Amino acid sequence: MLDTTRLVTLHAVLTHGSFTAAAAALHLTQPAVSRQVSLLERQLGTLLVHRTQQGVRPTEAGRLLLAHAETLLAGLERAEREVRDLAGLTRGTVRLGSFLSALVYLSAELAAALGERHPGLVVVDELVDRAAALARLRRGGLDLALVCEPDLEPAPPADDVELHALFDDPLRVALPAGHRLAGAAAVRVRDLAADTWIRPHDGSAARRLDAVLARAGVTPPLLLAGHGDEPVETQALVAAGRGVALTHDLTVVVGGHDLVLRPLADEPGSRRVQAAVLPGPRPPATAAALAALQRIGAARRARLSSR
Repeated sequence: MLDTTRLVTLHAVLTHGSFTAAAAALHLTQPAVSRQVSLLERQLGTLLVHRTQQGVRPTEAGRLLLAHAETLLAGLERAEREVRDLAGLTRGTVRLGSFLSALVYLSAELAAALGERHPGLVVVDELVDRAAALARLRRGGLDLALVCEPDLEPAPPADDVELHALFDDPLRVALPAGHRLAGAAAVRVRDLAADTWIRPHDGSAARRLDAVLARAGVTPPLLLAGHGDEPVETQALVAAGRGVALTHDLTVVVGGHDLVLRPLADEPGSRRVQAAVLPGPRPPATAAALAALQRIGAARRARLSSR
């Protein structure tokens, strides 16, 4: 493979028309410049410049190589500018994986926060669960991920991933706006023993509800709807007045005027929202995004505490 330094030297010689002028431009001695060109000629097995008393001029091989050198140097200069832009946070992309409600709220807050400080940074987000997010991080498919860990179902250790706690997302009961307890400061599970509870078919949300009802010793009527960890269908049914449901503070995506959230006085559960990132040095854009998420988490902790 051709030596880049020798190509740069040849380019300077042919551009400036002499070894002496090239040496001045490159801050080298004239013999050093001559040696670099000679080594390049030896490597290629052909003359690249005609040396005359009036200066130098390229051979046919020299003209061919000069054209390629100019293209190469232009590409290197462009690459240097782009890398400097990334390092200076004037441009860059953060690939973010998020669970549903984090995608709806936290990702948008992150994009806004980065837009204020670093307008050239772009957040590209996608919906992934915890296991997929950590796997994508390890493979290099994501730069950063937002994951959650329910207190009832601690996640296995992830020794090769850094988890930064952002805030604890408290458990809430969602009530129709016209519910008799909608104005209460807090609600007990037993207060809702006669209400229909909307339960997902499966997932961590269903297991959480089963545990909550079992601890309270109540067996209310159930309406099955939705699947997974954050079933939006349950919220829609609450808003329609069909029953009540367990959720988390961050999870509500149905219009707030149709339902209200209340703390459960006898169930102070939560899930921990975390930012996941690979350990060690990280690109400037990823570091900036992580710092922004930590500020967002601190602000949300303050809001939850003030309530």
